[in-house]
Amino acid sequence: MYLELIPEAGRFYKVNMHCHSTISDGKQTPEEIKEYFKSRGYSAVCYTDHEVLIPHKELCDDEFIALHGFEIAVKKDEKGHTAFLMPVYHFNLIAKSQDQVMMPHYYRDNPSCAGNARQWINEHGVWDDNDIIDHTEYDIDWINEHLDAISRGGFLITYNHPQWSLQNLNDYAGLRHIHAIELINGGCIRLNDNTALHYEQYLRAGGRAVPVGGDDNHNTATSLLAWTMIKAPELTYDALISAYERGECYASDGPEIHSLVLRDGKIVVKTSPAALITLMSEGRHTQWKRDPAGERLFTEAEFSYDPEKFGKYFRIEVRDAKGYHAYSNAYFTDDIEEKIK
Repeated sequence: MYLELIPEAGRFYKVNMHCHSTISDGKQTPEEIKEYFKSRGYSAVCYTDHEVLIPHKELCDDEFIALHGFEIAVKKDEKGHTAFLMPVYHFNLIAKSQDQVMMPHYYRDNPSCAGNARQWINEHGVWDDNDIIDHTEYDIDWINEHLDAISRGGFLITYNHPQWSLQNLNDYAGLRHIHAIELINGGCIRLNDNTALHYEQYLRAGGRAVPVGGDDNHNTATSLLAWTMIKAPELTYDALISAYERGECYASDGPEIHSLVLRDGKIVVKTSPAALITLMSEGRHTQWKRDPAGERLFTEAEFSYDPEKFGKYFRIEVRDAKGYHAYSNAYFTDDIEEKIK
């Protein structure tokens, strides 16, 4: 029995999956963001300015890929300011194709346009006049119909920073077409958006999604705090998005997951030096490797593969000596059983 949960071929690319530039309310231009992140070891940035889709093919080169998408908001009070207490849905919509430039279900009179977004929409935005909405509703049925259209339009959907959004399981358990959940949001870490709790609850409620880390940076002070590592065969737009869509990725604000395989009834994970490596499952069954004295670090752990105890899925968490985390994708036992037959 041998199954690569993370492909052995290819290489990991460090990606900031949530970013704001001067196109909306960020302080750096898209070009400045590229140079800042590229010089610090990143291979890609996903530009997700508020409410406007602007592709950045001109920024791509052999060592850097500009993914593109945009962030939308659905507020409890559509015309109010989120301020301190208003619940709100934020979703990143990430274009599956580099040639996708059309904003699906475009909201022409959106009051949530931040910074320079309205100007960019008027000058560069692309939408279909037959695919326009005139309002949003803080209602999960309305939102799911909205997400249906967005998914059909060729976008992968991320549910962003649940803690900052002041939301709970009732708000997100029934969401459809969610490809990813933001486990680590660098700009919202102080609000506790560095947790697998919402991801765990979504999985237990029957959802399937991949974990994502991103800075949500609006300036350099909120940069380099969280990222997504994507294992892809090459550094191209299509290769990164395809691997990300397959879930060949993990979220981190420090530790690395080098490999993850199922071999002879054992789940074998190799990591950067870690104080704690834990296998989590749908229920109460966990396995872990740690030094009770807190003196030794580990770079490998083996866990027994036991689908009856795991339930629907298992996943891996890594914590380093400084308390930083990495969160693996969730691996579903029915998929694994089908592959190893």
